[in-house]
Amino acid sequence: MIFAEAVRRACVVAAVPCAVAGLSILGVPAAHADPAATESLGSRCEASYFLALRGSNEPPQDGVVHEPPVYPASVATGGMGPLLSAFFTALQQQTGERSLPAPAGYGIVYPAVQVGDGGLSYFSNYVRSARVGAENLRRALQQINTACADSETQVVIAGNSQGADAINLAIGNEATSAGKDFRNVSVITYFGDPSRSDQQQLRAVGAQRGEGVFRILPLFPAGQDQWMRANPDVTISYCIPGDNVCDPAEHPEDLGNARGTLGVTPLDRHLSYADPAVRLRCNSPGLPDDTWMNAKDCAAHMVADRLRTRASG
Repeated sequence: MIFAEAVRRACVVAAVPCAVAGLSILGVPAAHADPAATESLGSRCEASYFLALRGSNEPPQDGVVHEPPVYPASVATGGMGPLLSAFFTALQQQTGERSLPAPAGYGIVYPAVQVGDGGLSYFSNYVRSARVGAENLRRALQQINTACADSETQVVIAGNSQGADAINLAIGNEATSAGKDFRNVSVITYFGDPSRSDQQQLRAVGAQRGEGVFRILPLFPAGQDQWMRANPDVTISYCIPGDNVCDPAEHPEDLGNARGTLGVTPLDRHLSYADPAVRLRCNSPGLPDDTWMNAKDCAAHMVADRLRTRASG
């Protein structure tokens, strides 16, 4: 999850410029799935879905290869990682309070490679991992769209750190290919997006200015910006000011957008999206003005309100 130090170390060791956009990409190995660990999205259309892409280092990191596109529920945290699993639980509570159907939740299968994995090959491994996540996200959406061809459904997608980059690749591919895989997606939620930019058309919570570490040192093309321009108000990005992944060069004017960050290191801020002590200003229709809460709970409120608005519209 903590990319800035890995970027710095790799550049120093390799003695090469940190413009890493031209890295060669490793081939994706063939998957040999454990049949007992396979779970499909199924053929029945659910009223809503929650698709999660966990961050670097987050479980499952057990070496078991699972058949894509989604993890079985028996996997640790459902394959969502701790943060997004907690977000999913909070979202279920908020949808219940609004008399909305609880979403069916799935973790998207992909490596979520650990920080520094492969040494000098880390960047290539990271890009390969994000591409696998993007492809399996696309496959999951296709399964949902097929099952719900004659029904209306809403899809929430959430990405934490490296998972956010996997989503970025997927929507960038959608934009350039004029695809329809994301047609049922109501909300995309990012936590600590490494490729965040203040030029994007999205709803920013926390840091309003600056750019993420992989926007400053571009690792991917920024195709997601085109998709965001064509789909305004769909994406919400949570970035704690000073988080060394999504906001490594904290802008002074963003100091007032968070509380509880005094004495919290930039590295620890990237791990604080569910910490009740680190709060962001949360503006959502069902909340009083000037409400402050941790990013995970704020996201649950904002996404549930978005689903209610879409359902009533």
